[in-house]
Amino acid sequence: MSVLSLGLILVAILAAVVLLFPVVFRVNFRLTESGFEADLFVFKKKLWNYTKRWKEEEEAETPVSKKEDVPAAKVPETPVANVEETLVAESAQEPESKSEPKIEEPEKTAEAHTPHSELQTPSPEPKAPAEPEPAAESEQEEKKSLTEREFWTLVLTPDIDERGYRYGKKILNSFVNIFQVRFRDCYVEGIRMDYESMGYGAAVNAMMKGYPFLKDWELRMDWTRDHDLQSAGQVTASVNLCRTFWFLTVSSVYGGIIAFVFWRRRAAVLKTGELPELGYIRRKILNWIVEE
Repeated sequence: MSVLSLGLILVAILAAVVLLFPVVFRVNFRLTESGFEADLFVFKKKLWNYTKRWKEEEEAETPVSKKEDVPAAKVPETPVANVEETLVAESAQEPESKSEPKIEEPEKTAEAHTPHSELQTPSPEPKAPAEPEPAAESEQEEKKSLTEREFWTLVLTPDIDERGYRYGKKILNSFVNIFQVRFRDCYVEGIRMDYESMGYGAAVNAMMKGYPFLKDWELRMDWTRDHDLQSAGQVTASVNLCRTFWFLTVSSVYGGIIAFVFWRRRAAVLKTGELPELGYIRRKILNWIVEE
């Protein structure tokens, strides 16, 4: 076996490892009556912690709301002598402000000596060809754009509607598959109701075990009335480059098909002005959307 083939095999193995290597995110959460706490981990390294305590905030806000406990702000007292000095200074500045308009007289005399031809500047004449250009551009923009009714009529046509639903579902599935979310040891404890309702809750808990996505959740009824209401558990999500590239490929292909079909229908409507006919239910939906 040559060195080139060994190199290609090695590169293929490394590429497969990089594409399929999972990056695992883990969140440990705890929700109680006093607050909420969550820790974010990547593998075993703790990245972020979030803590929210609402009972402590309520206790801290209650004394502040009482206006009697808050001391009044001290206003600095200015002596009477300083007030009199400021009044005398202001009265001394008043004649100066009154004599200021007299300075404008030489400017008026200078303007009087200037020739009449220099004062009157010729007003620019409006250009005749500049007026119809904006109107023509606005008309072209109106012709190229769809009205709201035309746009929603194209969206609600059976062909585009069915394709959009089918392709959108595939794009959503590929997006959900990027993050393989799993719950581990999640529970809700301290559920208190009447005994008949708690019996129904226990039956719902047993039914949840049959669903793969909810099998790790547990509803714990408080039969003895001695447990506080709380919830805790662990949520994990793994991501790799292979699933990410697949989502980008699927979304670009199906999104491009929908955009191309819509663009062709739009060009036909702008050219002929004829809209496709809709059924009774689709017309009702169209009228409801346009009226809002």
